[in-house]
Amino acid sequence: MTAPPPPPPPSMEPPSRQPQTHFTIAVDSDHKATEFRLFSISSPHMRAFHLAWLSLFSCFFSTFSIPPLLPIIRQDLHLTDADIGSAGIASFAGSIFSRLTMGPACDLLGPRIASASLSLLTAPVVLSTSLISTPQSFIFLRFLIGFSLANFVSSQFWMSSMFSGSVVGLANGVAAGWANVGSGLTQLVMPLVYSFITSLDVPSVTAWRVAFVLPATFQAVMAVMVLAFGQDLPDGKYKRSRITGSKDKDNFFE
Repeated sequence: MTAPPPPPPPSMEPPSRQPQTHFTIAVDSDHKATEFRLFSISSPHMRAFHLAWLSLFSCFFSTFSIPPLLPIIRQDLHLTDADIGSAGIASFAGSIFSRLTMGPACDLLGPRIASASLSLLTAPVVLSTSLISTPQSFIFLRFLIGFSLANFVSSQFWMSSMFSGSVVGLANGVAAGWANVGSGLTQLVMPLVYSFITSLDVPSVTAWRVAFVLPATFQAVMAVMVLAFGQDLPDGKYKRSRITGSKDKDNFFE
């Protein structure tokens, strides 16, 4: 009777470089995805991708929701050409300022918390569009709403945390490109929403104000989804993963 063959020797490869089985997508030694499956929602890589672009999409939708209704808003608030020009500059300035601060926020908190926090802070600002009554408040509001576009930075940060160098450019490009569609879609949707509200015999001066419930709600819902279903890194929470190496699964409240 022959003796059974000896067991294979243990792998001398470092644990971080041994094949992983708990991901449904190919990953590298840092557990970053090495492939990009556009129509997949596998966790955590592709789920993070879809949450990132949808969250940024909602921010673009909110930021550009005012121009389609500007003729009605202009008449109601008695805006001058100078007021409209100043509001556009204010919105641009707000987006630049907030992007400068979003980078350090992502370094400190991780892309998930930074993105969701900004969206939740600016969603009430979008909703408060329904309360403005002066040109000055309109200009100030455009400045604050512009802050939401800083989520572009957190989106790119998040993609770099989830995808390896071989596909991160593709992930970043698609996420940013799809998100930018929000700035165009709002040109179609907001007038339709306004028309629907006025069809219910709501006065024009009230209808355009009620219409901003849509972008504000959309942005807030996406922020909650990022918190509830997102994950900063392939192995868990941003801070804990970097400091303690813990691979505990992320949750809504942490």
